[in-house]
Amino acid sequence: MIAIGLVGCGNIGSQLAHEIQRNFRGTARLIGVTDVQPQQAQRLARTLHPSVPVLSLKQLIRRCDFLIEAASAQAVEEILPLAIRHRKPTLILSTGALLRNLRWVRQMIQRKVPLYLPSGALVGLDGIKAAAIGRLRSVILTTRKPARALATAPWVMQRKIRLKRLRRPRLLFRGSALQAAAGFPQNINVAATLALAGIGPARTQVRIIADPRIRTNIHEVEAVGSFGRLLTRTENWASRRNPRTSQLAVQSAIATLRQIVQPLKVGT
Repeated sequence: MIAIGLVGCGNIGSQLAHEIQRNFRGTARLIGVTDVQPQQAQRLARTLHPSVPVLSLKQLIRRCDFLIEAASAQAVEEILPLAIRHRKPTLILSTGALLRNLRWVRQMIQRKVPLYLPSGALVGLDGIKAAAIGRLRSVILTTRKPARALATAPWVMQRKIRLKRLRRPRLLFRGSALQAAAGFPQNINVAATLALAGIGPARTQVRIIADPRIRTNIHEVEAVGSFGRLLTRTENWASRRNPRTSQLAVQSAIATLRQIVQPLKVGT
């Protein structure tokens, strides 16, 4: 049975914690949680049955067999060096942080420490991964989100863009996945995951559109290569608790964990 440590006790972390306790009995158990806000971790711990201890990050990593990050890009920068040092397999949701710290990815590969990146709010990664085996010439991601979900992004705030008054769709950003991850760290993890699955962060192109008329988070991918042409469109309902997060991102993390602990493996 896998002993799981959870970093991050907000919306996604809470859903994952309850899911592990309900549906992973016999294969995995939650042995502790941690959060930069101890009160938030304590609130989650009290809702779990059985209750689990609130630990420091170092305690959690020492005690667990498998680590899940459901916190933030800043948390990833603290977690991965410790995971590498203690050789702990890790599932990362804030994948945008990896693009700014690719050396950690290389170190985990070199030291054979498993690193799991769920598909998140994006469909079609199985096709991108297969296409990358051959010649993949271009990958373009176009993301549309409700304006309020993008209002606090560093790219928007630094340019003092007033999205509250927006009445029609506006192209906020066009550039590489590497640039998108820096300017929209809480909104565009899909760009980082797509880049790592395909042709890399410098060559993967991203367009981000604020649209006051939509209620869903929409991601469209176009990829061209020796295999042919791939087009996907995902329309995700935002999480009720956090408009920056798609509900599918939570479910993707659960599906990835199932793929790890169950003997049946489906998909590329």
